[in-house]
Amino acid sequence: MRYALSFKPATGLYGQHDPSAVLFEDGEAVFGIEEERLTRDKHASDTFPERAIRTCLDYRDLELSDVDRVLLPYDPQLRSNILPHYLRDAVEAGSVVRTLSALEDTVVTQFRSRFAPTRKVRNRLADVGTPVPSVETRSHHACHAASAFHPSGFDEALVLTVDAKGEYDSTVVWRGTPNGLSRVRTYEHPNSLGLFFAAITEYLGYRMFNGEGKVMGLAPYGEDNAEIETALRELVTTGVDYDVTALTKRWGTGHGVRKLEETFGRPRNDTPGEFDQWEKDLAYVAQKLLEETVVDIAETYATALGVDDLAVAGGVALNCKMNQRFRESNGIENVFVQPVAHDAGLALGAGWLDQRPADVAPMTDVYLGSEYDTDEVVDLLETNKVGYERPDDLERHVAERLADGDIVGWFQGRMEMGPRALGARSILADPRTIDSRDRVNEFVKHREEWRPFAPSMLESAAGTYLEDAEPAPFMIQAFDVEPDATDDLAAVLHPADDSTRPQTVREDQHPRYHRLISEFEDITGVPVVLNTSFNDHAEPIVESPTQALKDFFGMGLDVLVVEDCVVEK
Repeated sequence: MRYALSFKPATGLYGQHDPSAVLFEDGEAVFGIEEERLTRDKHASDTFPERAIRTCLDYRDLELSDVDRVLLPYDPQLRSNILPHYLRDAVEAGSVVRTLSALEDTVVTQFRSRFAPTRKVRNRLADVGTPVPSVETRSHHACHAASAFHPSGFDEALVLTVDAKGEYDSTVVWRGTPNGLSRVRTYEHPNSLGLFFAAITEYLGYRMFNGEGKVMGLAPYGEDNAEIETALRELVTTGVDYDVTALTKRWGTGHGVRKLEETFGRPRNDTPGEFDQWEKDLAYVAQKLLEETVVDIAETYATALGVDDLAVAGGVALNCKMNQRFRESNGIENVFVQPVAHDAGLALGAGWLDQRPADVAPMTDVYLGSEYDTDEVVDLLETNKVGYERPDDLERHVAERLADGDIVGWFQGRMEMGPRALGARSILADPRTIDSRDRVNEFVKHREEWRPFAPSMLESAAGTYLEDAEPAPFMIQAFDVEPDATDDLAAVLHPADDSTRPQTVREDQHPRYHRLISEFEDITGVPVVLNTSFNDHAEPIVESPTQALKDFFGMGLDVLVVEDCVVEK
């Protein structure tokens, strides 16, 4: 066996969020985990993924010295491409201090570009084990692109990678062929759609790289507002030749928020989660401009390249409403969105980048993480004197509890990689009643009451519930719901537009979860459950039975199911 270890730090040059590690065995991703699941610090900002690396190695009882290759999905030398921008910006601002600071940054960055991969990263790896293998760097956006194209199953495709910033790039258009990836167009930082949406997010009171999904969920509560749209269009240009630098010309969102305050004559929202109609309309317009831009890019280059399949990755690709627009576009036939689209997925792409795309198996699930057997769970429960039972027919027992209105913590098999719980570390409820949605929001997740939940449904039933139905195993695309099916899905519809963000489930993807949903269908006639991630507000998804037990007693859950064991309060 030949092993490669790919990891994404969240320190220094390598980005500040979502560190992760993935172990490859003969080119196949066999284990992957985000550092946040182990540190219990959401996004694990400014963190080297030492725990994730150790957990990957432990999966195959390896030492670091057993690894043949170490891959880093960031090439610091490329960062020098954006230094002229910062120098020009400092000079244009007329600030001697800022100009000197930018010059200092130039020198420091060039130094780090030469030595950081072989010194800082190797020094941290030495804490894991010695000798440390050589560290190979790969371009940030190339890794995003490989994470999207290589497991897509497409022979040829247009590939889009869209985020805040790689080394110097923010949006990249690629062509994917059997020979690999080639750049077609680069939109360089600071012309960043990720930072554009982050500025809107901060202006509405949330934090960048954390609240963008909430703004997307808020948008359907708004409506067209000519005054807001006119003002935004005077600031930014949309479409294939977009330019959002009026809001993004300096790293971070401070400049953009100040520009929005000046433009609209309104201060940023200081009560996140509470919005007036104007703020809802702003979210609507911002989402509209984002969709307009990325769809124009996709349609333009699909035509230019003569392809009609699209693969997408990068943090902006977590925007499931945007992904719906890709799927509905006349110029796009098939869409694959990498489910670990944000920076945590870079570790996947780095491991695939040097492989022939045809040698990477199509991605049908993301159950790459840790698992625990029932004996471990029993030992934990008995040690802590927690009562439990082991029903003869676990799936039927849990389905009956869901049908009776109970809220269930569900912990089964290998943990998902990525931001979506997909039936391995999930909180489940009856999808048929608004009361289910409200109870989970208020007493379990402790979050804003207006935020929608998502369904898991049998793939075989998707055509009954979803317009233009197709397999959607990753909960990363939105769909409109068939009008005559909304009564079955009251708890998992977006209240403003009757859309939903489904996970479709096949037996081969997660047999026990499939059986549970099938039993729920047998009892209720509805092959769907409400599914949200097993974590409390602002907490990462639970990784271990101990964490699941802690959250069970700290949240408004009625039942906890961990492997074969059922715990009640």
